[in-house]
Amino acid sequence: MTRILTAAIGLPLVVVVTYWGPAWLFASLVAIISAIALDEFLNLTATGGRARTGRWFLPFGGAVTMSFFGGPAWVVAGLSLTLLVLMTATLTQPVAGTTDRVLGGAAGLAYVSILIGFLILLPREAVMTLFGIVWAGDTAAYYGGRTMGRHRLAPGISPNKTVEGAVSGAVASVAAGLLLAGTLMELPPSTLLGVSIFGTAVAGQVGDLFESAMKRSAGIKDTSTLLPGHGGMLDRIDSLLFAAPVFYFLLVSL
Repeated sequence: MTRILTAAIGLPLVVVVTYWGPAWLFASLVAIISAIALDEFLNLTATGGRARTGRWFLPFGGAVTMSFFGGPAWVVAGLSLTLLVLMTATLTQPVAGTTDRVLGGAAGLAYVSILIGFLILLPREAVMTLFGIVWAGDTAAYYGGRTMGRHRLAPGISPNKTVEGAVSGAVASVAAGLLLAGTLMELPPSTLLGVSIFGTAVAGQVGDLFESAMKRSAGIKDTSTLLPGHGGMLDRIDSLLFAAPVFYFLLVSL
């Protein structure tokens, strides 16, 4: 019930800003989500006594995501300048943690700030379609695994994930893709099927497994308790981080 209530409160806001909000507002929302998820990722990098990049770095990560609003040249410039700031800032901190802080910050930029930025490059109808595909897949995988799960998908990474859940998620992703893309986007059914399967059903589930592997390595269950019933922001967008760039490149290559 907690999981459902959290989604009932958060999803309408995301949908309204995504579909009806001005471009700058949508980009700002993505940048804020990026900064929150980056903070959770940096916490993961700090387990085992490793040094963590400070929270002063979060606005820079959000700015890298926001730079997608200006186009590729702004992304390259923003990423380069942010890396220079990160490396320079380490000179003011204890030498012992220099490598941990730089590697953690750079990995966070690559994994969170850049990957989620592809949402800003997509047409708004495509973003809504992608959201629907990923959300439908995540929900179906969760409840399908709970009700029908018998065979472990990747026990070394996430003991609770099952083959039945993965199949349920894939079927729901494809169904949502065909429904939403057929409504919001003018693409032939064969194209929609391929984009739904490879752009989200597969990429999204790989993204979910990757984040689970990081959490298992760090010895934690959720990246935070920010979203009751869902865990942290990174737990909520892990599938989207992999699906967004794949979805984008598939669409522009059609």
